[in-house]
Amino acid sequence: MAITVAPSRPGFTIRAVLWDMDGTLMNSQPFWDEAFVARTRAAGGTPTPRIVERLTGASIETVRRLMAETGAVPDWTDPAAGALFAAIADDVEARVAAAPPLLPGAERITSALAQIGVAQAIVSASPRRIVESVARALGDVFAVTVTGDDGAGAKPDPLPYATAVERLGLTPAECVVVEDSATGAASARANGIHVVQIGAAKSFPADPGLIAVPDLASVTPHTLLWEEWWNAPAGSAGCADRAATARRRVPAGSAPGAR
Repeated sequence: MAITVAPSRPGFTIRAVLWDMDGTLMNSQPFWDEAFVARTRAAGGTPTPRIVERLTGASIETVRRLMAETGAVPDWTDPAAGALFAAIADDVEARVAAAPPLLPGAERITSALAQIGVAQAIVSASPRRIVESVARALGDVFAVTVTGDDGAGAKPDPLPYATAVERLGLTPAECVVVEDSATGAASARANGIHVVQIGAAKSFPADPGLIAVPDLASVTPHTLLWEEWWNAPAGSAGCADRAATARRRVPAGSAPGAR
């Protein structure tokens, strides 16, 4: 079912919400940091704090390069790097499966969108098995998952979100992305997809195709599907005020003009 948003432009239709995963739907970064430190040390490496802090949002290739920087493997392309990454991913997957670190609001908003017929996708640099574990924890409501194993590049490359749009059989104009990072927002905006960014401020303040909300718990179907923000002038002070108003007056699970 498509959700058509009225009234100002009859053709404005949002059919899908594309979710970033880590930092948006959940926070598994501590799991990655701890597994990386433990496994690289066990392999004879020195995982300095400066190396570990660069893990946040890293692609699979970048993690392997960082393993090589610690000295745990001779080179990121060496088979030993693949084996070590697999061991780290095993550790993370086990912890995610045992206790998914979902952020407040994740189950509510993904369930609400599923109930009103909006397609959803996860677009993440994490390995597929971890993405699928999170998808299961959220009730398997995702029509598409694009992962770090798919060869679709890494954000801010436009390809991850372009791949999700293509797999859904939609156009960028029919989608909205939810992201927490500037790199992820840049990936989405390079495709012309509107973005709801989790955080105190917009990464690109002059961009009218991006709005910011304080946290995931603030996101409702109305926030994602309401046309008014996307028509607001760049730099308009009204976007944040209207977002707050929408959160107050529209209950989760409802959407304007839904049918």
